[in-house]
Amino acid sequence: MVPKRTLLAFLILLSSAYSLTILEPISNEIKNGDELFLGEIGPGQTISISIDGRPTTGGIQGLGGAYDLAYANELPEDWSATPSDPLGKILQVKITSAKNAKDGEYRVRIDVLDEGDREQLGNVTFYIVLKITHNVFSVEADKNSAEALSGQPARFYLTITNKVNTGDVFSITSSSQSNAGYTKYVYVPPKSSKTLVYEFVSNEEEEFSPQIYISSRSSENVNATLNMNVKVHSSLPADYKATNNGLLFFPIMNGIFYALAGLISNLM
Repeated sequence: MVPKRTLLAFLILLSSAYSLTILEPISNEIKNGDELFLGEIGPGQTISISIDGRPTTGGIQGLGGAYDLAYANELPEDWSATPSDPLGKILQVKITSAKNAKDGEYRVRIDVLDEGDREQLGNVTFYIVLKITHNVFSVEADKNSAEALSGQPARFYLTITNKVNTGDVFSITSSSQSNAGYTKYVYVPPKSSKTLVYEFVSNEEEEFSPQIYISSRSSENVNATLNMNVKVHSSLPADYKATNNGLLFFPIMNGIFYALAGLISNLM
């Protein structure tokens, strides 16, 4: 007959041999001491690691159980992390890289706890590796020059492609005085693209060359600039309306024409 202590030690050892399931950002089985590469993220970005906290094997009866907590350890300098919610079925750990993180690979320890070994699942420790890159996204415009009538928008269609393994919010603004304070925001999921419209509006007949700035909200060190050209033409209704504040003296025929133009503008 096998002694109880020997049997208990065997069951604990057996339970620790079972793997945990990583659900996000990639699906993977992982065991105690394993190392897992999770791909690229940018400076200041946050990546979420979701772990199935309810294994169906191991434990007291061999039918699994519930892990209590997962958290990050041994973080690089200026990095931060948020532990999982207690007793959650899905244990989600969030890790945020430093805003000034340099390019390269970084290693973080993850601990998954069965507190007090109440369910005899055994604690699991594994390591994740993240690669920091400043090459987070690319942006393309449908054109770099546009024309519009005064008071009407000159439109550019911008496509932002997120190259890394975590989603991010990007801000889009410009150097144009007419667009002062006009900023658009767009969330782009990991490894995907989104297209948005950015507009310039001027009430003056002019030609100007604004720059469009695209920046990661996670770190201002991740950004791009597009050089554009906008040409604004006066519109006929705008010209008509201007005649209401025109000259006092006209030749007879010109006077009739401008009076008619002013009347037409008031009906528009």
